[in-house]
Amino acid sequence: MSENLVVILLGIVGAILSLVFRYTSARIWFDGQKNKGLLMLAMVVVVAGIYFALACSSFAAQLGIPLSCSNEGAFDLFKAILVIATGNQLTFLYTKQDSKY
Repeated sequence: MSENLVVILLGIVGAILSLVFRYTSARIWFDGQKNKGLLMLAMVVVVAGIYFALACSSFAAQLGIPLSCSNEGAFDLFKAILVIATGNQLTFLYTKQDSKY
């Protein structure tokens, strides 16, 4: 799988995460939280951690995960967190209910 495709897929995962907490019943719980931004960032880190765990499993080759289970892979994990968070926040901004646009 090419690196560009992986970046696109990770961005889509971030967007889906944002949409789940906007349009499902999880919104009721999420709206009651005080620090939503920090909570969403924690969820992004959890999703990236799952991505890294899959890279360290035997499913990595089957799923086409290019991330390696090493020190270099940990740096790539940081890049994955940034891509997922970017997709998440862009989706949040573009789906705001009170937007004037």
